Amino acid sequence: SFNADLENGRQSHADEISLENRNLTPWESWLLDKEKKARNELQRKFAEERKVKEEKLEKELQEKASEEQKRIRAQEKNQAKYREWLQKKKEEEQERKKKEQEQEENSKAEQLEKKEKAKKMFEEWLEQAKIKPRPTLHSYGYVNGKLTGYYDGSSYPAPGFLNPIPWKPIPMPPPPKETVKNPSAKKKKRAVSSQPYNSNVSSLYKPKDNLRVVGGTLRR
Repeated sequence: SFNADLENGRQSHADEISLENRNLTPWESWLLDKEKKARNELQRKFAEERKVKEEKLEKELQEKASEEQKRIRAQEKNQAKYREWLQKKKEEEQERKKKEQEQEENSKAEQLEKKEKAKKMFEEWLEQAKIKPRPTLHSYGYVNGKLTGYYDGSSYPAPGFLNPIPWKPIPMPPPPKETVKNPSAKKKKRAVSSQPYNSNVSSLYKPKDNLRVVGGTLRR
C-alpha cells in the first residue's frame, strides 16, 4: 500500500509538472498549489504513521524475542537446578545406603566379637571348673550310728568369712518402773476380778447332758 501511495504521489507530481507547463490562471495556480500541499501533507502523515507502526511492530518483536530468550534461559536454569537437585538426591541416597551398610557390618562384627568372647569365657570357666577343688564337707549325718560329713549341694555352704570381733548385744535402757501406791488394794482388786471369771469358766465347761443307762435304755 505504501508503494502504491508513493507511485500515486509520483504520478500526481508528474501531472502537476505537466499542468505547470501550461498557461494557468492565478486562481488555477493557487488551487493547484493548495492541492499539492494537501497531498504532501497527507503523504507525510502516511509516512509518519507507517514509521510509527513499523517501530511499534519492531519493538513488539524485540520484546517477544527478549521474553522468549528469558523463558528459554529460565527453563534452562530450572532444568540445570533440577539436574543439580537430582544429582544431590542421588548422592544423599548413596551416602545413606553406605552408612546403613557400615552400621550393619559394625553390628555384625560386634555381635560376632561378643559371641566369641562369651564362648572363650565359657571354655575358660570349664577348664577352671575341672581343676577347681571341691568345697569342704559342710553337712553331717549318721551312718551306721556314727556321725560323718558329706557334701550336699542343696544345703548352705560353709561360711567363707568369720568376723573376729565377737558379737555384743546393743545396750537398751531399762523400762520405766511404775509407782505402786497401795499394793494390797491392787491384789484385792485382782482377786475380786478373778472370781467371776472362774464361775464363767465352770459354766462354760459344765456338761449339758447327763445320760445314764437304766434297764437297757438311755435316760437323762
